[in-house]
This record gives sequence, structure tokens and C-alpha cells, in this order.
Amino acid sequence: MKRILYISQKPHHPIIDGGSQAIASFFHGLLQCRDLTLTYAPICTKKHPGDFSAVDHSIQLIPLRIDTSISMKVLRRSVSAPMNVLRYSTSEAMSTLYSRDSIEQFDVVVCDGFYSLSILPKSWFSSKRIIYRSHNLEHEHWKQRARFMPWYLRWFYHRISRQMKRLEHSLVSATHTVLSISHEETQRLREWNANTHTCYPVLKTKHHLIRGNESEPSIGFIGNFDWFPNVDAMHKFIGEIWPLISAKHPSVQLEIAGRGSEIFNHPTHRIKGLGFVDSLENYYQRQQVMVSPLAYGTGLNMKVLEALSYGKVIVTSALSVRGFENKTPFLIADTPKEFAEFVLRMLGSSDQREALESNISTYIKTTFDQETFRIQLEQHIHG
Repeated sequence: MKRILYISQKPHHPIIDGGSQAIASFFHGLLQCRDLTLTYAPICTKKHPGDFSAVDHSIQLIPLRIDTSISMKVLRRSVSAPMNVLRYSTSEAMSTLYSRDSIEQFDVVVCDGFYSLSILPKSWFSSKRIIYRSHNLEHEHWKQRARFMPWYLRWFYHRISRQMKRLEHSLVSATHTVLSISHEETQRLREWNANTHTCYPVLKTKHHLIRGNESEPSIGFIGNFDWFPNVDAMHKFIGEIWPLISAKHPSVQLEIAGRGSEIFNHPTHRIKGLGFVDSLENYYQRQQVMVSPLAYGTGLNMKVLEALSYGKVIVTSALSVRGFENKTPFLIADTPKEFAEFVLRMLGSSDQREALESNISTYIKTTFDQETFRIQLEQHIHG
């Protein structure tokens, strides 16, 4: 019986973004693994305090409550280390981990997300089996964020990216096993750690072939608009692609959902910015086609996964699906014109759309199967 400490960089519940969605999937998958006892240590911040009311009492729960505000100590140390990591590196969290380990003597520590890896005591990398689940290349995330900053802040974000890359390289190299949710990033992480494997989240088909209303056709995009790639994607989609679609299909509407999407509401152009939606089922029910025109991003696009789980055809940029090894369910467009043509083709031919929809369920079962995930994870834990 292996004693497992599972540290997540944010709580698994409530699910409010792609990161928490990925953590929830992994947490519930980990619960299916055999021959282990689990201690769950989510990092809880003011932004992500967590809700653990539904956690089974058999799981030992030790929330790591961390104040991520920027202190003078953090500012001084940020000259030589990434500030965003320093915000998580508190003595209280490390003391809690040491204290619990003195009682449990953990065999394996599973770190879900880079910030959970960054708070580990250094001695554990040589004394325990450390499994790191990588959501994305963290230094690439900060490098991309620099593009959207005012000019006077870009140097600062680039510096964080460079510092992050050095630290990320060091910690990943010292880790026993790396599980990446992105196939594309698996190849890059292997340059730092040869024992790196792609490990997709578990995905279940929520509803088989949900149909939209053909008399009121709609295409959809859903995302959190606190996340800058989503804002950029929608501005470009509305400016460059939507006019091509609405000119050929004037009855179609665009429904944009997710926190902050109200900024795109434009009824005269048949664009609805719905904000946060209470029922994803009703939202996906209305859509004939989902779109994902992102030009920036790292890791695996969790909203693309969500759309797949509802059986929806997705027209996408290459960037939005680069984390997937098998890209057969997607219609990948390289230009605004091609993107619009794919959407119009799906709106105009229910037979083509239904043929693609019928393949999605099989794709989910073969690529994101829960039993395959369990076996894979057990091998890494017990191996």
C-alpha cells in the first residue's frame, strides 16, 4: 500500500477555469487507483480558497493556505528568482508538509501544476518518488503574457520568463516522472527529463450527439475572458472571420459564453455576449458548431475538451489543438477565409456535420479513457 501525497496548485473545486478543470479530472482519476492511501494538499489562496465539502472523509485533507500577496521580502528576492514562484514559497506551507510527512512517511508525492512542484522541500527530490503533472511550460506562459503587457512592463515579464525557465529546467530535471497533458509539450519536456509521458485528462461523453436548432443556427465560443488569449481570439474572430460567415449566412448568430464575455455583446450583428452561463448543457444544445480561434496559449485547451465531451464539431486554429496528438476530430483552419469556409460548410450540410459528430464519441473513448488513465497512473506510482 503506497502512501501518496497529492499537491495541487489550486483546489479541484469549484471548477472555474481550465486549470481547475484539469485538476478535478486528475483528482477524481487518482481516486480510482488501487493500493494507495491518499493525502490531499491543495494550495488555497484568496483567489482560489476552495470548497472541500464533498471530499470523502477517508481522504486526509490538509489545505495549504498561502498568502500570495507581494511582500518586500518577495520583491528583494525576485532579483534572482521568479516573483510568481516566490509568492508561493512560504515557510508555513513547507513546515506543514514536513510535519505531515513525519507522521505519514509518504512514498510518492504527486505535484499537479508547476507551483505545487516549486514548494517541495529540496531534500524530497532525492528521498521520494516525485511525479510532476505538467499543465504547460510555465516559462512559455509568461513569455506569451509579455506580448500583451504595456511596453514598460514587457521587460519585467520577460525577466520572469527567463527566471522561470531556469527554475523549471532544474525542477523538471530532478523529478522522477513527468506527466504532461500536452503531447506537443511532452516532446519538449523530454529534453529536460527523459522519463516524460503524455497523460491526457479523463473525459466522458456527457451527451451523445446533441443537436442544435436548425431553424435558428448558432455557433459558439466559451472561455474565461480574464485570460488574455481568449480576448485576443474573439477580437480577431469578430473582426476578420465573423463578417465572412454572416455575409453568406445572415441568420446565424454567435454566442460567446464565459466570465467577462458580456463585452462582446452586439445584438445588431447577431453577437451575444452571455457572460457566465448556469447551464452548459443548454448552451451546447443550441450550438451547431463550436469555434476555437486562439493564436496564443500553452498546454492542452480544456474548453476544446469540454466541447468534445458534448459531441460538438469544432473549427479551430492549429494553436488551439497543438496539445493533441491525434487531430482527426478537428477542422483546422490556417486563414480567416478557410476558417469561415469550414464553419459555413458545417452549417450548410447536416450530413457532414453528423458524420464528424459520430466519430467524436469513439475518439473520446480511445484517447481519454478512464481505465487507460488508471492503469497508466498506477504504473507510474507503483513502478
